[in-house]
Amino acid sequence: MKKLHAISIFMMILLITAFFFSCENKYPESLWDPDAPTGAQPMIEQIIPPDSTYAGVGEIIIKGKNFSPVKDYNLVFVGGKKADVVEASETQLSIKSPVIIGDSLEIKIAVHGTELFSDPVYYKLKAAVSVIGNLAENGWMAYAIATDRTGNVYVDIEGKLLKKIDTDGNVTHVADVSFLKANGMKYGPGDKLYAVFAAGRVKKIATVDTSGDEGTYASLPKEPKDIDFDASGNAWVTVDTDVYLVKPDQSKTSVKTFPLKLKTIRIFNDYVYVSGFDDATGEGKIWRAPIQGETLGDEELFLDFANEDWLTGITVNSFTFDVDGKMYLATDNTDGILIYNPADGSHEVLFPGLIAPNIWAFCWSEGNFLFAVQQLDTYSNILKIDVGKTGAPYYGRQP
Repeated sequence: MKKLHAISIFMMILLITAFFFSCENKYPESLWDPDAPTGAQPMIEQIIPPDSTYAGVGEIIIKGKNFSPVKDYNLVFVGGKKADVVEASETQLSIKSPVIIGDSLEIKIAVHGTELFSDPVYYKLKAAVSVIGNLAENGWMAYAIATDRTGNVYVDIEGKLLKKIDTDGNVTHVADVSFLKANGMKYGPGDKLYAVFAAGRVKKIATVDTSGDEGTYASLPKEPKDIDFDASGNAWVTVDTDVYLVKPDQSKTSVKTFPLKLKTIRIFNDYVYVSGFDDATGEGKIWRAPIQGETLGDEELFLDFANEDWLTGITVNSFTFDVDGKMYLATDNTDGILIYNPADGSHEVLFPGLIAPNIWAFCWSEGNFLFAVQQLDTYSNILKIDVGKTGAPYYGRQP
């Protein structure tokens, strides 16, 4: 019986072995063809803009060779991160500028069907918008802002505080001032800050020097809203519906009444520009009048918000000009800063998606930086915006 059992097991093993040896190995054909041709290595020959551009703003054009006209077949890496390819041809790629900051970011390209990456090229992406001063840490709410000749930023903080943010971003205390908050502020003659405000019956222009000493420059009959200087050192001030001229000897006079409650004032190309709101309708407008010595000529309507579809439902808090004459509007719009070109009536957003509301006030440095107060629910940010061009001439900072 044991012998029969052993024979059965032996026969079973033989059958199993024969079965396995009789099976064919039917594997699928390999996808890799060692003899298939590979594409030529992609080459980067030129990048536009050259050397650098703003992170997250616009597009970067890469010119070269051996790219694919199918955009999804091109993989572009900037600083190790994959960039979005917008357009592609065999000799040119357009990518969205990625939101990466760096002075020497490696750009390299891989193309489908090619074994080799392009040789790397190094590129700089600059911050178009950054937050300085870290006001959020202290819950500070800012209102007026000004800059001196060397790029220091002065910020009026609600609660009778005046702070300075230096060019390295360090914050120092300048003064405990007499006013709760300033409506407007400029760095002006004598290397002093000139702040306009109202506190009870006190309605005036105060000066604060860099050591923190406060003085009175001029008292006014109603609440002043903003101040600017001309090349002769005269201060032009919005007061209710009037524009006042305060001369260097501190004498003052009302020189023009406008048909609106005034807010912001700017001197540009020998004109006084003022913004405000129609008392009856609440509609915002910007008017201007030519400077004629120590008075103003006939006023004219410059921008009527109610007649501009792109300003519908938007509050304009302030405005300023760049060197080319374009007007920058500080708003509560989703994109906080809008640009109006009076030469052709066109408009655009400054750095779409990078500047959120609510932009309250502006000041332009001597260089390309526009500083803005961004008011949030419980604190403010100070935005440093690299516009890439200078502001219109500002005469208050002249020595």
